[in-house]
Parts: sequence; C-alpha cells; structure tokens
Amino acid sequence: MYYPGLEEKNVLLIGGHSNLGQHVTKLFAESGANIVIWARDTKKAEQVATEARRSNKGEVAVVEVDATDWDSVEHAVKKTQEFGELDIFYQGVGWDVLGHFLDLDPGLWDTIYERNFKSVMMAYKIVLPIMIAQRNGCFISMSSVMGRRPTPIEPVYGAFKCALIHLAQTLALDVGQYGVRINVVAPGPTPPKTLDSVSANSTFHDFMADMDEFRAIEKSFAAQIPLQRTGDPENCAHAVLYLASPVTGGYQTGQVIGVDGGWWMPK
Repeated sequence: MYYPGLEEKNVLLIGGHSNLGQHVTKLFAESGANIVIWARDTKKAEQVATEARRSNKGEVAVVEVDATDWDSVEHAVKKTQEFGELDIFYQGVGWDVLGHFLDLDPGLWDTIYERNFKSVMMAYKIVLPIMIAQRNGCFISMSSVMGRRPTPIEPVYGAFKCALIHLAQTLALDVGQYGVRINVVAPGPTPPKTLDSVSANSTFHDFMADMDEFRAIEKSFAAQIPLQRTGDPENCAHAVLYLASPVTGGYQTGQVIGVDGGWWMPK
C-alpha cells in the first residue's frame, strides 16, 4: 500500500525485521522510501530486505547494530547518513518476560530497561541533534497498551513503555520548533502468525515456548478487548506509516496512536 509524501525519503528502522517492523519496512518500500534496517539478526533482516527490494521503488540496506550500545548506534547512524538526510527514524525494539512482579527475577530488570527504554533514549540523544540541524525529521517509537493500562503479568515492561510515552511527549515539546515530529504507536497484544516469521532474538520465542500456556494468555487478553481478538502486525504498520507520511501525519506530534482493539480508550 502506498502512503504519499514518502518517495525518496530516507528511513532508518531499528527492528525493521521484527514481528511488527517487517510490515513497517514493507509499507515504506511500497511507498518509495530508501530504507536502512538495523538489526542484530542480520540473516532475518536480509530476508526482509529482499522482500522490500521487490517493490523496485527505493534503496534497501541492512546494518548490523546493537540498539543498546552507543558506539554501535552511532556507527549505524553514520552509515545511514550516506543516503543523505535522516528523514524518518523508527524505533521498534522491544523485549519482555511474562510474570507477576514478585515472581520476576530481578536479574532481568536491566535487560527489560535496556531494550525497551535505554535503547530509545540513546537513539533520541544521537538522532535528534541531526534532525534539529536539518530543521526536519520524524521519530516514531513503539510503546504498548501495557504502558497505558496496568497489567499484572507485564509490570516492569509496562512501566518502561509508560515512561517512553512521557519522554516522547516531553521531547516533542522541545523539538517541534525545529520542524521535528515525535510520535508513538501503542499496540495491544499482537502475536506473530508463526514463530518462523520472527527474528532469532524475538521475545516471542520465550512467550511461545509453551503453546498451551501462550494460547491461554492470548485468550484471556482477547476476552478483555472490545473487539474480542488480538491484533495483526499489519494493523500497527499502517499506524506507523500514517504518522510518518507528511501528508497524513504532518501535523501530528506528541501523539499516541493506540492499535489495541479498544483495550485502552483515552478521553
């Protein structure tokens, strides 16, 4: 599907090969953007890149990166700038372990923090000065419905996803004067169709290790959602492209688009 205004825009996607990110990559490719996929799992990223190149509308490259490592991110940004200006930045890294707070191993706190929040702060710190100097740019990060409503089995993850929304809106106030837009997409539960479709580092490998337990949790979530089902990755991708396009999202900043079947209904 084509989104207007994205032709020849340079788009950097952290996690552009992930459960949700690969669908975001596909839509950017179909809209004629030049794409750089950042990934640890470069094998999966190359598969996604090959699919994206079939659109024959823009350039597609893959850069190996650890989104939680400053030097790695800085190097990847410089590689991306070889295309020219950095027009759009998509930060789609996420990781979690399901479990109640008192049952959660404290040894996992740092991992949840680094992948869900530190990686985003780092990207902001490196990328926003570039966009400010350009007097133009669009930064879209992935939060979660769990950052908007309490869910006992995702307490630490939800806390950082909530913090991500607050940080995005605070920064949007700072950088809007420079023509830089910052927005957030907050998906509800959105499982992959199969484990074969996700990267080697995906949190779904842990989630879906016990399929009976996973299906029970999925059923429990769906019963609480007004639309009575979990989401499809394509739903989230369209929300990202809506915000990224200067035609559809050009007057949007500091906004959170929920793609959660109505599980959270803000006033």
